[in-house]
Amino acid sequence: MYLAVERDTRGVSLSDADRFNYYPATPFPSISWILDGHLHMVEGSGESVPTLGTPLPKLIFSGPSRRPSASWSIGAVHVLTVSFYPEAMARLLDISIQHYVGSVLPLEQVVSGGRLDRLATIQFGPKANPFDKVQHVLNRVWDNEATGQTSDVRSWLALLATRAASSTGMKGKRSMQRLVKYWTGQSLRDLQLYARVENAVSHAAGVSKEERLNFAAVAAESGFSDQSHLGREIRRVTGLPPAKLNELVEHGEPFWMFRLLR
Repeated sequence: MYLAVERDTRGVSLSDADRFNYYPATPFPSISWILDGHLHMVEGSGESVPTLGTPLPKLIFSGPSRRPSASWSIGAVHVLTVSFYPEAMARLLDISIQHYVGSVLPLEQVVSGGRLDRLATIQFGPKANPFDKVQHVLNRVWDNEATGQTSDVRSWLALLATRAASSTGMKGKRSMQRLVKYWTGQSLRDLQLYARVENAVSHAAGVSKEERLNFAAVAAESGFSDQSHLGREIRRVTGLPPAKLNELVEHGEPFWMFRLLR
């Protein structure tokens, strides 16, 4: 697993605007359990009212996403989302991740049989810790192959590249790159975008609230060619320019996920 997040707004008074949830693009697929309430994906936005999809199923598979996304809940909601390294998810569900990039589907459309049953029939009691329940099931079904867990995207990519280069029959850089894309659904070049942005966010998070955030300095420290380069790549992953994103992450409830990641 890469990341687990539990969002519980029961008993919390939120406005309609504060019940949006904004997410960055991500190389990591996930499975979500909607334990209480209803969620809709935001499919588009007009000048005043966003376009909402139909209510999501209680058990959702989300593939890696090249674009930022958003969801909205009509009321209180309790959701557990577990994100996986793509090569680990492929093994867990016995699927090819590259076929699911950008997908948000009922899990039953992705996998069936025993794998689906184990994940769909988890009993979440009123006093149970949802993540503990999921982790217990995953520990029972997981194979013995090491997942090579790392603490950041850059280290994960380095590990992927090393594994691909040392795989039997791999000859040359292009063969290694093809294997990485097969494992993750995205090219190594595309994946490196996430590492650069993560590095920039890490540098920005180290600036105290009393200091004014210097985006030119963040760009230089994070390996971007200049501030414009930083802005383009931040916008590609989040949908927003750096200054606006920083303001919304600081003060906007719908950007709670960004605050956690930072």
